[in-house]
Amino acid sequence: MIRLAHVSDVHLGARLRAVPDYPGCPAIDPVEDAYAAFDALLQRIRDEHYDGVLLAGDLFDRHEATPRALATAEQALADLHDAGIPVALIWGNHDAESPLPQRLRLPPTTWLAPADYPATHYWPDLGVALHAQSIAARDDLRDLAAGYPTPLAAATNIALLHTSLTGRHSRRACAPTTLASLAAHGYDHWALGHVHQRTHLGPASYAGSPHPARKSETGPRGFLELRLSGTLTTHPVDTSPVIREPLTATTEGDIWKQFDNYPTAARLVIWTLDAPAHLLAPARAAARNYPNFAVALP
Repeated sequence: MIRLAHVSDVHLGARLRAVPDYPGCPAIDPVEDAYAAFDALLQRIRDEHYDGVLLAGDLFDRHEATPRALATAEQALADLHDAGIPVALIWGNHDAESPLPQRLRLPPTTWLAPADYPATHYWPDLGVALHAQSIAARDDLRDLAAGYPTPLAAATNIALLHTSLTGRHSRRACAPTTLASLAAHGYDHWALGHVHQRTHLGPASYAGSPHPARKSETGPRGFLELRLSGTLTTHPVDTSPVIREPLTATTEGDIWKQFDNYPTAARLVIWTLDAPAHLLAPARAAARNYPNFAVALP
């Protein structure tokens, strides 16, 4: 069986937003914890010897074009190269706004899809044909999918695309297209980027982001594993040491029930309060009775 890691929207340099800080709150570093989530993702891919990595755009964050972000990306790709794990990379709209992609040094086993035309790259040892095109500008409104090439015979055909599709799952338009257009190509799968929530859409999937930068980015974070064994299937892999969850309550008893019923996990959980304001203090008091839980304002 061949296993590929579909990773997207890493946003290197971005920090966790709306992080709580109050007496008794677990220590949360908005910068370091975001980098730690990417490190944990890479460690899982290397330790389990994945056969390839698909990076579906927004490797960098447009707001934080720091030397550290560039160095982290270069080290990550170099480590994957040293581990014998090839990488296919496309740029997303954040990358198009950042100066870092032009400075990034790529190892020989990383293939970067061009931005001016769709291209095909073949991994012969895996029998996988990759079809991809990078985003060229911050507001790239071209229907890139329409120009993707025909599938290669006797290969598993996977496309990479950074897209908002019809906009249902994203507030910002990027390479808009439709699921019908994607399906018409006859590929085995579309590995998409741009939407930060894991989403399965028939012939396509969004891997989501590796860490929960925004309050709305709830649930486990990591990447999607694509398994190629006759057919192609997708499987979520949770790696982020920090996740967010909504804390919906109308009474203090509701709060305790949610804490009691939450499955224990070796990760930091940031509850975002969805309750009357007077329940904030009881919620934070309850959190102190549970290790690795914090409560943030709505």
